[in-house]
Amino acid sequence: MADNAKTKAPAKTAEESAVKSILLPVVVLVAICVVCSALLAYLNGMTKPIIAENTRLATLEAYVSVLPAGTTPESLTDIENLTTAGVAGAVRSADGAVAVQAAAPGYSGKALTVYVAFDAAGNITNIQADASLQTTGIGSKTGEDGFTGGFIGWNAAQPVESGSPVDAIAGATVSSKAVFAAVNSAINCYNNELAGVATNG
Repeated sequence: MADNAKTKAPAKTAEESAVKSILLPVVVLVAICVVCSALLAYLNGMTKPIIAENTRLATLEAYVSVLPAGTTPESLTDIENLTTAGVAGAVRSADGAVAVQAAAPGYSGKALTVYVAFDAAGNITNIQADASLQTTGIGSKTGEDGFTGGFIGWNAAQPVESGSPVDAIAGATVSSKAVFAAVNSAINCYNNELAGVATNG
């Protein structure tokens, strides 16, 4: 009996070793995952406000770029509680002009954002289109002055469409339509929510 006990003991030790060799790496990997997750959550918490602030500043600069010369980010007033579809925000400058940020899905569903400035009469005084997510050399042309410049002077009394006031860019129909849609969202916002605001500087 003693001999049998002695021969079984090593088998048990071998089983324990096998279990340890399997479990130990699993435990270590789980511990690493937990630590990494905690670090990522911490870093996300640290960088999220920075990213949000950088985005806010970039948006303010885009507004400034379409508003009258001399406009500064500090002089802008956010217009809150906007409900127009496609509109992400709007501001009023110290002299009473307004600018609207609107977007529409372009090529492959990637957003195309426009910043449109209006005077008190509802005329588009300036426009900037961010077509950086569109196909380079094709859809990206909708962000160039040669295309966006055609909208300047257009009055918010009428929506825009291909040919009125500018033609869609050949080969970039989807991106062009996205600009038209975004500008129309800005026009709708101006007509329905901002028309009186631009005169109240």
